Amino acid sequence: MIAGTLQTDPRSGGVKKSSGVNVLPIVAETWSEVRDNSNNDVDWLIAGYDKNSKTDITVIFKGSHGIEGCSKALPDQMAVFGGCRLKQNGRFVTFFHCAEGTSPMQRGRASMHKNGVLNVLEGSDCEIDMKPGITEETLTLPIISDGGPTSMTAAPVPRRTVPKSSPSPTPPPVAVRAASVVASKNSNTPSSDLASNVQALSISVEGYIPYEQ
Repeated sequence: MIAGTLQTDPRSGGVKKSSGVNVLPIVAETWSEVRDNSNNDVDWLIAGYDKNSKTDITVIFKGSHGIEGCSKALPDQMAVFGGCRLKQNGRFVTFFHCAEGTSPMQRGRASMHKNGVLNVLEGSDCEIDMKPGITEETLTLPIISDGGPTSMTAAPVPRRTVPKSSPSPTPPPVAVRAASVVASKNSNTPSSDLASNVQALSISVEGYIPYEQ
């Protein structure tokens, strides 16, 4: 048996078998009761391993009062599968629950069998996180449209536009600034001497040669 494939097992009355799990006919029959909106006695079921079997799945509990009734019936130290009819909108949900204290072997085996079992519970709108004490009022559901469950997406965050600052003016070359300083300090110096001083200062700055008067 290849994990993830579906085959018909003649021992189970024609019920599909997946990943080595054998879902007994009673599971599909009870699920039909849950899906019957006129049935007020059964609106949820819990399925689990049949006695000491490692592959056979059967119904271990069923009842009414929706999510509240189902959550109160969750067994201890056992991995179970199930489904409910919601009272408020008549939708159908499925679940997989591993109670505290479930052995690691059963937890791992049930995780592999999960898809095979829940495939039998046809017509479900979504899978929920079932746990003891949960109610329909505290149940978190994805947004369900006519086309099936959809996930919620957050609104895009507007991007802030930072105005560009004006570019800083480029300072004049060092030689020009130095020449300006020399010119201001030597305002009484003859023009010919001042020009030679500026030229010498420019050469000394550009070539990193100390200027000597």
